[in-house]
Amino acid sequence: MQTFDYLFRPRSVAIVGASSNPDSRTNQNFLEPLLVLRYPGRIYPVNPHVSEVMGLKAYANVRDIPEPVDYVLCALPAPMTPQLMRDCVAARAKVVAMFTAGFSETGEAEGARLEAEITEIARRGNVRLIGPNCLGVHCPGAGISLEPDIPPKDSGVSFFSQSGGNAREIILAGAERQVFFNKLVSYGNAADLNESDFLEHFAADNDTRIIGAYIEGPKEPLRFRRVLSRTAAAKPVILLKGGRTHAGNGAVASHTGALSGSKQIWDALCQQTGAVQVGSLEEMVDTILAFSCLKPPRGRRVGLVGIGGGTSVLAADGCESAGLVVPPFPAEVRRELREFIPSAGTGLRNPLDSAADVYWEPASFARAAEIVARWDGIDVLFVMLNATAALRRGLETMRAQIKAIIEVGHRIDKPLIMILRTADIAKAEYMAREAQDECLTAGFPVYRCYDRAARAISHVIGYHETTSHR
Repeated sequence: MQTFDYLFRPRSVAIVGASSNPDSRTNQNFLEPLLVLRYPGRIYPVNPHVSEVMGLKAYANVRDIPEPVDYVLCALPAPMTPQLMRDCVAARAKVVAMFTAGFSETGEAEGARLEAEITEIARRGNVRLIGPNCLGVHCPGAGISLEPDIPPKDSGVSFFSQSGGNAREIILAGAERQVFFNKLVSYGNAADLNESDFLEHFAADNDTRIIGAYIEGPKEPLRFRRVLSRTAAAKPVILLKGGRTHAGNGAVASHTGALSGSKQIWDALCQQTGAVQVGSLEEMVDTILAFSCLKPPRGRRVGLVGIGGGTSVLAADGCESAGLVVPPFPAEVRRELREFIPSAGTGLRNPLDSAADVYWEPASFARAAEIVARWDGIDVLFVMLNATAALRRGLETMRAQIKAIIEVGHRIDKPLIMILRTADIAKAEYMAREAQDECLTAGFPVYRCYDRAARAISHVIGYHETTSHR
């Protein structure tokens, strides 16, 4: 079993190719984040043409650094990388993350030859290699970040990505929903360390409760299946597969040089191992959020509470399409609701289509939600708020609704999911963003539409159904 504490919490970092220009791509990607987060270890810029980089002493070669370096970042041109790897072996570096591109992903013989050469040098010299064609490690708690503007927060979520761009995007998209990543690695072509290594590490990592991944093609398919099956039995593993279509498969070959495999094989792999499969980065964040916030629901029965007949119909459709069940409310629940919700223009079957007077009165709307939640016939409560309708009434009105529903959520023993609908209207989206942090801070996940919420909750339920029978 792999352990990579020296990788995610290195005592020293060398940046080969750091420049005297503070706006250089290498400095902005790697050196500046270390300085912004006040990385507590030693930082060694390496550049034979300068004596200082951003206030730090520069070294002509990694061999000149006065200690073996734990983590080396390489931003040299591809033809120069074999010599760098020899230097790293001589300097007894532990791991090299190769930002450099121009290897097997090009589809050219010379690129493949270079990749094989640096990999062989690393293996013979007992140096581990991440990449090439990658961004390397993100561990904000250790002062290493791909997005230093995102504050370090403990979350229990780790991620590995074959794409550097997708890694950065999910860091940013997650932060918008208070989903933060303790540890993340962009590993590119996976010439040495690959997805099985990182999955194995996260499986054993006590700080990791949830694992997410973007994969284009496993380097060691049989090993990956074994590790995935073992890991998914212990903690959720959420996978996004790149290259599921013919066109995507072709794009994968030119991106990381991976062999992606067929959609049918991948579907079967996830089904057999208990891994959760998602279809987009947005669905990845949705699903991580649900796993992070919710205790496992007892079943698939959902109660829907909101306003608007058409909205209620579409919400019910979205839930059933995701594999959830929308049972009709029994007579006793409808009678209790009818005590304060008029008959005209409302619906009490499930979904609950509330009257406007009730919906806009926070205490009454919360009372309706709690009546539905107390019924033993549902396992999950969805509360739908309409940010577009709230535009005329103002943000404080929506905040009052949310506060009342949060109080209900703390009283009930069932998962509560909030939906803030915006219809992609800019002003409504702004209002929803202002309001959603209150829900997230209170521990309740927030979604923009019922379809996305339903899919995320269905993934959580499906995972626990699978693991309970293994």
